[in-house]
Amino acid sequence: MARTGRPETPLYLRFLAKFRIDPPTQCWNWTGAACRQGYGFLKRKDGVQLRAHRVAYELYNGEIPPGWCVCHRCDNPRCVNPAHLFVGTYRDNAADMVAKGRVARRPGERNPAARLTADQVRCIRSETGSHAQLARRFGVSPTQVGLIKRGKRWAHL
Repeated sequence: MARTGRPETPLYLRFLAKFRIDPPTQCWNWTGAACRQGYGFLKRKDGVQLRAHRVAYELYNGEIPPGWCVCHRCDNPRCVNPAHLFVGTYRDNAADMVAKGRVARRPGERNPAARLTADQVRCIRSETGSHAQLARRFGVSPTQVGLIKRGKRWAHL
């Protein structure tokens, strides 16, 4: 039931008024409210917030199975183009992310928090001093030296 006396505008009409098509990508970019991650929101008259891409999928493709997520083929969280959306499990969504190279993990020197270079790690592995001596020399903790020597850190080298 509506909170005001005004008749509720149907959801599909409100949806159609809140996106703009980007011709080069064919993404339907949501122009309404969005969360920090960029996913659009649509609020029902009763106050319930709905994810815009889920609304788009249901309007054009039917009901989403319980527990499933709606994933973007275009990797644009603002996109609500039903042709760019597919349903899948959280595992499917994670596999899609890995397949597209969007994994946040950056090993070795590509990680902005890295204190060592690949050459320094190779040097630590070949040196024979105590962990404490090597730690002082390279500016890391003795624990970190032990992890590097055992191959638990910088395992890709």
